[in-house]
Amino acid sequence: MKRTAIMAMVLLGAAAMWAQSPQIIQHVRNNVQTAQKTWNAQQGVVSSAAASAPSQAAAVPDANKLLPKNAVGTAAGEEHMVESAKRDANRRDPFLSPVVTRMGGPGAGCAGGKRCLAADSISLRGIVRSHDGMIAVVVNAANKAYFLRENDPIFNGFVARITDDSMVLRETVQDVLGRKSTRDVVKKLFVPAV
Repeated sequence: MKRTAIMAMVLLGAAAMWAQSPQIIQHVRNNVQTAQKTWNAQQGVVSSAAASAPSQAAAVPDANKLLPKNAVGTAAGEEHMVESAKRDANRRDPFLSPVVTRMGGPGAGCAGGKRCLAADSISLRGIVRSHDGMIAVVVNAANKAYFLRENDPIFNGFVARITDDSMVLRETVQDVLGRKSTRDVVKKLFVPAV
């Protein structure tokens, strides 16, 4: 116990000495000053835009010069963030193997319920009209029944609409290269002749 306490004290002292390094202190000061300038510039832009006094309107160009080019909270910064989000939306995650995720199938990472129903493995058994809307009765491969309404999520999509004799599922599919696209799967109600 005594050795552990001594070792902890030595490590704590070494960390305190390292934190008091002049380079680290100067780096922290520079970061705080930059953050303070950005904050002041953003507050100057907001207050000058709110007031229409000529003395405050003259401060706007100086405040804009202090802000970085694509600072968050400015129009250019927000536009930059939207463009980068659109660009990254169709990219595949490099840390997820497309082979493993495709081999997983509908049961991978799914505990049960409607969210585990794959569009290609269900069949439509009936449609019920209620005062809340249409309800589709579907069964999976294990012949277990589920009740789906419009906009209910399933494993690889959601229920787009339910009509008197069919159900349309909007399915999200992924090709071999990881590109995602959507397609509509129509499930028809086939009633045998009596």
